[in-house]
Amino acid sequence: MEKLKEPLLHLVAEIPFFDCFEQTEISLLLDAGIWIKFTPGNRIITKGEIDLRMFVLIQGHAEVVLQEKILAVLNVGDIFGEFGLMGAPRMAHVEAQTDCLILSFTADQLNKLPLELQVKFLRRILLAIFARLQKINQRDWLRRHPRKDI
Repeated sequence: MEKLKEPLLHLVAEIPFFDCFEQTEISLLLDAGIWIKFTPGNRIITKGEIDLRMFVLIQGHAEVVLQEKILAVLNVGDIFGEFGLMGAPRMAHVEAQTDCLILSFTADQLNKLPLELQVKFLRRILLAIFARLQKINQRDWLRRHPRKDI
């Protein structure tokens, strides 16, 4: 695993989600997380299931699907499934569209990290959620207030 760790450190260091972490912190996160590969068409998350993991998409593309409609396209660096850390049922399916490499974390794995790193990681999750909500709010506002050119 040590031979693989160096290239993985460099790969993860390029992901925006991890840009605030020191290399030693990224190394601890890599040790805590679990790597999973998915092929196109494989379901990563199933709606309604309780799965205590969250995910960071390291390579590939996936789609968030609800009632056969694509809600979002996930790209490299996106996090998803974070509400699973709190035991909430999954709200939608997530399906791999290309070969995907994903780093997953459970609450138990994160709780074993040093407290400062836990706080830093959870803060990154919150920032990602806030950015997602802001994007949704802007889209909703623009839909309800179409531009009226004179």
